[in-house]
Order: sequence, then structure tokens, then C-alpha cells
Amino acid sequence: MGQGTPGGMGKQGGGAPGDRNKPGGDGDKKDHKFEPPAAPSRVGRKQRRQKGPEAAARLPHVAPLSKCRLRLLKLERVKDYLLMEEEFVAVQERLRPTEEKTEEDRSKVDDLRGTPMSVGSLEEIIDESHAIVSSSVGPEYYVGILSFVDKDQLEPGCSILMHNKAPPNAHGIQSLNA
Repeated sequence: MGQGTPGGMGKQGGGAPGDRNKPGGDGDKKDHKFEPPAAPSRVGRKQRRQKGPEAAARLPHVAPLSKCRLRLLKLERVKDYLLMEEEFVAVQERLRPTEEKTEEDRSKVDDLRGTPMSVGSLEEIIDESHAIVSSSVGPEYYVGILSFVDKDQLEPGCSILMHNKAPPNAHGIQSLNA
């Protein structure tokens, strides 16, 4: 019998019976490329939405990423530093009244001690508010006479009481007392 293709007549025209007008018969395949089906938007069972105040109050579970974790650690370090600083300031505020009290106590002790006094003699009166005095153990000084001193009782050679309240640039005894 013949040596043709099994199943009937040979395909010499090249395609399916409807493809006679198209040479080669595969024109439709070039126009449409294979596209995979769209991925589903979610996987698993459909979840029911809860209604009411319970659903509004519940927060979703959020797992932090590594960047979030690093940021959290950095902010915790800043928080620890600020807490230490706040504690330091509180301690300083507690100590400040103690320092002020100590300073006040020192000033009271200084007032009770008084100023160092010495006895000297009046050498010469220069004008209404200045005189030359000599101490018992040192040289002569040009000094100011305090305003409460009775100047009528001052005369050369009398004994006077002197103190050493001098400004930093002054030398010697600063004031006269009768």
C-alpha cells in the first residue's frame, strides 16, 4: 500500500484546514506571547473583619526590622544619657543650698572674728580724710581716716587703732580709728 503519512493525506499545504490563507500557519503565535496568570493578592483563607470598639482598639502585630532595632538601641542610649544628666542636675540642685549655707556660715564666722587690728601712733594729719601713721613694728603709711572717727580728738603722737582692710592694689594700713 502506499507509503504516505499515517492517518490520511499528507500535509503539503502546511497547516490546519483553517490556516490556508497564512503561509506557515503560525502567525497567531508570534502576535500573542505567553503571559503567566496574575498572582493572587493574598494567600490563605479569607479573614473576616471584626466590627465594633474591640477591632478599633486592637493594634496589628509589627515585627521590627534591623534598621528599626538599631534606631531603637540608639534612642535608648540617648534616653539613658539624658536620665544621667537629669540625675546629675538634681544632685547639683540639692548641693547648691548646702554651698550657699556654708558660704553664709563662713561670712558669720568672719564677722565674729572681726578684722585684724593693730595699735599704732599718729605721726601727722595731712588733710580732713588722710594721715600718716606708724605701726609699732613697721614703717610709716599714708592712710585714709574713717568717716566715723572724731577728728577733734586726733593730734600727732596719740595712739590709734588701725585695721588692714585694704584693696588689692593698696599697701599698708588703710584706715584710722581714734
